[in-house]
Amino acid sequence: MDQKIIIDLIGYIAVIIGASMFAPQAIKIWKTKETKGISLLSFSLLALVSLLWTIYGFLLNAMPVILVNVIVGILSLFIVLMKLKYK
Repeated sequence: MDQKIIIDLIGYIAVIIGASMFAPQAIKIWKTKETKGISLLSFSLLALVSLLWTIYGFLLNAMPVILVNVIVGILSLFIVLMKLKYK
């Protein structure tokens, strides 16, 4: 198997796992409207870091880095907004 295919496969598997890490938390908040145990600072920093990683991914033309960080960034922003809304 070609080395680039293996590298891309690892990257896209990381996208799936990385993007799915925050979905359960976002879904739980959506359903329960409860954010008491959520750290606003942590998810705000995560959203910022995801933005920076997305920019980095664009600069390197690294699609897996871009994809996972766009998804994680969106989920993090959603969680931040829900935290502010349901304070």
